[in-house]
Amino acid sequence: MASGSSELAGCGGSARSVYFLKANPIPDDGTGPQAIPFAFAETVRRFEGRLQAVNIQVPICAGGRDGLKTEGFGLNDRGFAGYAYRVRAPGWFKFGRKDDPDRIDGGDRARAVARILHTTPLGVMCRHPEIRMALAQDRLAETLNPLLAAPDLIAGEDRLLRDWEVERPGPAAHAAASAKGLAAASPGLPPPTLRMRLAIRLAALRRIDAAAVGREVFSPCPAFFGEPHIAFDLGCSLNFKAGMVRISNSWPNPGTETRSLAWRSDPLLVEAVENRLFPPLASSGQSAAELAGVIAEWKALGPLREFEMSSPLPLFPRTTIYPNGHLPRGFRIRIGPETMIACGGSYLTLAAAGLSPYIAEPFAEYCRSRVGLLEEWSGDVAALVSSKWG
Repeated sequence: MASGSSELAGCGGSARSVYFLKANPIPDDGTGPQAIPFAFAETVRRFEGRLQAVNIQVPICAGGRDGLKTEGFGLNDRGFAGYAYRVRAPGWFKFGRKDDPDRIDGGDRARAVARILHTTPLGVMCRHPEIRMALAQDRLAETLNPLLAAPDLIAGEDRLLRDWEVERPGPAAHAAASAKGLAAASPGLPPPTLRMRLAIRLAALRRIDAAAVGREVFSPCPAFFGEPHIAFDLGCSLNFKAGMVRISNSWPNPGTETRSLAWRSDPLLVEAVENRLFPPLASSGQSAAELAGVIAEWKALGPLREFEMSSPLPLFPRTTIYPNGHLPRGFRIRIGPETMIACGGSYLTLAAAGLSPYIAEPFAEYCRSRVGLLEEWSGDVAALVSSKWG
């Protein structure tokens, strides 16, 4: 991937915009294909041939009894090589200043939507079935943010657990007993859900033990812009590192063994670690159906997360267009050029409005499973316009 910014133009709509960053791929360490780190930044500047990103944030999935939400986690400013795409600021993004000159109240929003629909060429364009469906797809994309912001942090745990059973048989046996008790207390879980639930419990107990008696080495996480982990203070002197573990080392002594047992025996601490490894768990409550649903939905979004980690273009592009009918790799056409001609515009019109004519193939496949909802949404043009530009 060449260094530079492929796109530093403004986007349509009244909301403030930020930059979506795609850095150069992480060097392959032999454990899998190269991955592309990604994040959002308030400002991107050129300095000595490199891009400098300011106020970098990555989305973090946060679960609670009120449901899932996305929160921004700030990273240090830095230079990087890769691409910067101008996009509308996500709702969770925190700007460097508190005032937002583009923020409008509900009444102003309704008037803005009415103006777009009835007095601008954009309103005419939005009534076309193909464009209405694209707007519905973009609305659906917004609803997926929390689960998309939950990377697979227990990938590779099977290997680590096998090593742990050999090196730390006592704590491993304690974890196995805990998992057995959890299975007995979860009779309504479907087998795939139960396997995932038990994997989270075992991973949490292994990582608690590692934090107490040793040290873990993490792989760069694309969803954390290449950072190996993000630390969360969970109390009990445990500063938990959420990330993808590559190597786990332990140097136990009587003091750390006591600490490990105390931490592993604390149900609130174990729950907190589980919820950081898999935040959707925190919003599932005690219902087997809810837990099965959230795990199934998270797994269904796996191809979308993988695409974001492997494509130099964003999973949900906004203003990216290509001339001469070129179709970027991994994408399909969802708004044809003939549609824009019929509407009296072009792909440049779409770019100015922040509406991409392309759709990523895994997202297109996902949309096929939600076609009923998309058709329902596409019938309400005002709601689509409000969701996209309001």
